[in-house]
Amino acid sequence: MPTWNEIQEYARGKYVLDDDEDDWFSLVFSYEQSGRTQKIRIRHFEAFDDHWIEFRSVVCKGTEMPPKIALRKNADFALGFLALDGDDDYVLIHTAPLSSMDPAEFERPLHVIAGTADGLEKEYSEGNDDW
Repeated sequence: MPTWNEIQEYARGKYVLDDDEDDWFSLVFSYEQSGRTQKIRIRHFEAFDDHWIEFRSVVCKGTEMPPKIALRKNADFALGFLALDGDDDYVLIHTAPLSSMDPAEFERPLHVIAGTADGLEKEYSEGNDDW
């Protein structure tokens, strides 16, 4: 089982981090074909007597996607779910237990959540590249 520090060091060694704090960090993916970018935040937390990692990326303002559409999209995602954050923005979130984390288990949600969030952002925030 890796520790949070090992996951954070792995990310530091592979990516340029946009933010780098004790319990969270973020990075920005650049998509060459579209010229778009997408920020994703990864944080460590404890729940159910275990350590977890959350992958989170902002999609659009809450007013830009009808709630019924968001719920329907949640049913189609293989990884992650849409939620409203404290700023009333839609965010795409995936959580995973740290106990099963390895580089592949870290990389897949990192790329899937960022890529999916960027696609939804393009579709629902009038094509803006806000996040």
